[in-house]
Amino acid sequence: MGANSSRKSRRGNEPVQSPQTADTRPPPEAVRPKDVMLCFSSSDSAFADFLKGSLERSGISVWADHAMDRAPPGIAGKAVMATKVLIFVISEESACNNFCEDTVSLAYISNTPILPVALENADTLEAFLNAGLRLTLGSMKWYSFEETSKQKENLPVVEQAVRDSIASVNESESKPKNEHQNTMRSGTILNPSPVATRAKVHLERATTGGETDLPPASEKESSNRIQTFWDRSFGEQEEVAWFRFQEAFLEEYRPNLKRMFNDDSTQWLLKLLEREVFEGRDRCTKEQFMKFRGDSLTRHVFWKRVSQLAIERYSMHQVFDMESSVRLAAVENLSRFSSRAVIDALVGLLGDSDPNIRAVAAISLARTEVTNDRIVGLLIASLKDGDRLVRESGCLALGHMKATKAVPAIVSLWYVCVMYVVSICTYIHTYTETSLIWMPHIRARLSSGHPSSEEYNSQTLDIRPTKTLLCP
Repeated sequence: MGANSSRKSRRGNEPVQSPQTADTRPPPEAVRPKDVMLCFSSSDSAFADFLKGSLERSGISVWADHAMDRAPPGIAGKAVMATKVLIFVISEESACNNFCEDTVSLAYISNTPILPVALENADTLEAFLNAGLRLTLGSMKWYSFEETSKQKENLPVVEQAVRDSIASVNESESKPKNEHQNTMRSGTILNPSPVATRAKVHLERATTGGETDLPPASEKESSNRIQTFWDRSFGEQEEVAWFRFQEAFLEEYRPNLKRMFNDDSTQWLLKLLEREVFEGRDRCTKEQFMKFRGDSLTRHVFWKRVSQLAIERYSMHQVFDMESSVRLAAVENLSRFSSRAVIDALVGLLGDSDPNIRAVAAISLARTEVTNDRIVGLLIASLKDGDRLVRESGCLALGHMKATKAVPAIVSLWYVCVMYVVSICTYIHTYTETSLIWMPHIRARLSSGHPSSEEYNSQTLDIRPTKTLLCP
């Protein structure tokens, strides 16, 4: 689940999701809007046809492509962006399919409602999902089609869920932009909890999976006083060492972590908390904790916030990975769903260990059309990145944003690059000049007989240039 997780198939018999044959279908621009997109493995095509036919007979338009994983680049992402609801048909095959993983992640960050339809026992299927998908889908209601005999009975339930989701999307689209986005575009520095501001459709499905695994209510709690994780673990202390916070977190939420994460993804989650909640500091403060948790009187809000943060970061990384099948569509449509959560997730990707992800995040931030001082400052900082591609992406992003504040930094970077070229030319010139000066002496020496190695070494001259080589 972590930032460096492999995108290869997680099962030996699952084909790698890459273009296999030439596709003559229309370009991505030709994708027409639909009510529903079906995301499924080719091995589940028969059920997909059955579900598509049933929904269309009830007046719901459906996008379902049996060869979507081999479609030209961009079609999958365009299809997600052109539909109002995503139905994910979950089987052992689709649970391990990179294309399905990308599609679900894009639907999530674009606030497209996701309806999981299970073809097998949910507990069985959960074992095939990676930690990110398990956490994402664990917060949603699953619709079971495990028994063939009951498929027709379950169809009306799914149809009603689709209609409710479409109505919710239509209502959301009819509302004007909220004050939050107007504030973001005005240049105000924003740094709130990234999860507390997720769009309503996702707030309503906030992670509650494993609620029974969480600690029971304390006798000290009342209707107007909830004991937080900090209260239970550290009492009245205002700050604690990070390693103590980590130990307390692992102890209290061990059952949930064991059920949802493996060892590697648990470490990824801890690093995420350390970096994004406590800003990478050695000591954690109660103020930072409460800023992330919020003042809600609901129990176990902290765990829900942590889960939501993990889902968002996982989804963003999956979508903007260099090998993602939906990355292009996501970048092109970022201005449509540039919620505060998405912005903060992209900001988080600027610190990713993969330079390709950092570069894509820089370009993507520019495409959100959000130009506040915080983002401009982070992109200026990317000009000092150790990777050339990241520096170039930072320059392009700042240029797209017309960020005049970045001009001195860009000019400085340009000057360093020019000096680098000048230094190389000087380096070559010095060696060439020295070689020309000493060439006659070397030829005369060689014509008089080859010197011994000891004699040659004693006469070797130091012709290194004295100027220091600059490097941008």
